[in-house]
Amino acid sequence: MADIILKTEDVMIKFGGLTAVSGFSIEVERGSITSLIGPNGAGKTTCFNIITGFYKPTSGRVFFKGEDITPLEPHLVCKTGIARTFQNIRLFSGGTVLQNVMTGCWVRQKSPWWSAPIQLPSFRREERQMKERSMSLLGAVGLEKLAQETATGLPYGAQRRLEIARALATEPELLLLDEPAAGMNPQESLELMDFIRHIRDKFKVTILMIEHDMKVVMGVSEWIRVLDYGQLIAEGTPADIRTNTKVIEAYLGKEAAGKAEAR
Repeated sequence: MADIILKTEDVMIKFGGLTAVSGFSIEVERGSITSLIGPNGAGKTTCFNIITGFYKPTSGRVFFKGEDITPLEPHLVCKTGIARTFQNIRLFSGGTVLQNVMTGCWVRQKSPWWSAPIQLPSFRREERQMKERSMSLLGAVGLEKLAQETATGLPYGAQRRLEIARALATEPELLLLDEPAAGMNPQESLELMDFIRHIRDKFKVTILMIEHDMKVVMGVSEWIRVLDYGQLIAEGTPADIRTNTKVIEAYLGKEAAGKAEAR
């Protein structure tokens, strides 16, 4: 029996009179690399925002490790063990690479907030541990030598890796990646596939990914789900999705789907 870490049940969300997502029901198996794909405007990032608590669904439920997390605010969703990156990189522009990763560690902070100004020994000890963990994470993503550089001064691909390191600092069991290959050249995209596998295996996390680069999707995914106009239209292995006429139609139109079906 599959170990399901994330489950959504018939999730729908409306913005005014517009239904952005409808009937979104998925199960994500622990330890897998799963992609959520679809044309622009299909509702993929909206689904991520619902899972992570940024949006509250009009109806439906989100379950993580069997617990209903639908009502939780984003910081509490993060504490349960879900972390994410964003389509547009969101780093703390004035901070160093190390400070950005340490920010993620504060989710697991045990010292009370008032211990920081008076520098209690417990606070200093915990801060030292967070720094050590953050340096270890930077080593895992190949950025340890840049720890004292300004985060926004890094090359684009390095900023993506930094954002992932910061997400990993929250100690997630489920990592949501929103278009990690965006802005990358072909060589960087190829390297990203190995990097995603490395992250999954080293940190024992489940990965749910939104991505438009089909080489990355087909090269790294073990299971793929396809959204179009806010609804799931297909799911399966990369081989299944590559030849699915509904998927081809969603991306290329009915004529292309007809040609594919005729072959």
